[in-house]
Order: sequence, then C-alpha cells, then structure tokens
Amino acid sequence: MIRPAMLRAALPRRAIATRFASTIAPASPVTTSGTPDVAETSYIPQRLSPGEEIDPQLNGYPQLPNISNQQREPFGWWDRQERKNFGEVMHESEDVIGMWGPDVHKTSPWSALFQLSVAFSLIGVASYALISSRLERPVAQRTYPFNGLEKELGGKEVAARPEEVDEE
Repeated sequence: MIRPAMLRAALPRRAIATRFASTIAPASPVTTSGTPDVAETSYIPQRLSPGEEIDPQLNGYPQLPNISNQQREPFGWWDRQERKNFGEVMHESEDVIGMWGPDVHKTSPWSALFQLSVAFSLIGVASYALISSRLERPVAQRTYPFNGLEKELGGKEVAARPEEVDEE
C-alpha cells in the first residue's frame, strides 16, 4: 500500500501547496460575534464576499466556499472518486456539493431553453410536413344505401330516445 507521504513526495511542491490550500486554516483568528475582546475566536477563512456574514451555526467550523467537487480537476487526488485528499476538511453541505450531489451543468439556462425550442420547432415542422404530404386513401370510402343504413340501424329516434329505467 502506498502511503500518503510517499504520494506527496512524488508530487511537485507547487502542486502540494495548491492541493492542500483549502484545508489550511489562516494564521490570524477571526471574531465571530460581538466586540473583539469578548467574542469567541475561530479559524474561519476570510474568503467571504462583501456583505456576507460568518454563519453562527457553524460554531467555529471552517466556512468553506460553495464550489462543487465536480468542478475540480479529475487527477491528482488521494480519493480519485470523490476528488479529495486524505484529511481534507469536509464541507458542511457535502451531500449537495460532493460528487454524488446534483450535477453541475456547463450549459446556461438560456442556451438550454434555446436548444429545446429549436428541437421542438423542428419536430413541429417535420410533423406538419408529414401530415400535409400524406397521400389520399387508395380506395373509395364505403357508402351505404338508404341514408347510411339509418332505417336498418333503428333510425334517429333510437339514438335520440333516452333509456328507460325501471324504478323497482
């Protein structure tokens, strides 16, 4: 069995630094609430966008960015299937942003809508072309004597007469 230390030794130093950058905590503590002298401190990375606050429910757990593991490069990970390294901090929403979560699509919604509308319009044009170029029936339609067998089938009175119901 190959040990992780041996794998790290085989990789160039630059690759190790970029692979493990997400698991390394910053050197300076960040206050979570209140004034700096009273507040608890935690090692949460300061990758927050302006206006975004530190999540108080994490209680000191690192607030990692919401980037799917599917967007990571596929090679060079300790766990190839999940695209993770040994000992890497697990994200709080691992079930959503992991490899088994919902797929990340590279197609924008507007492009997908355009492609679907083109596909459905092509189906409609093809259907119209087939229906309009349909050949006539090769035989004449059958005709019956006496106004289409009206007398033999009981006449119009039978079709218009409501059913009689026994009320017993």
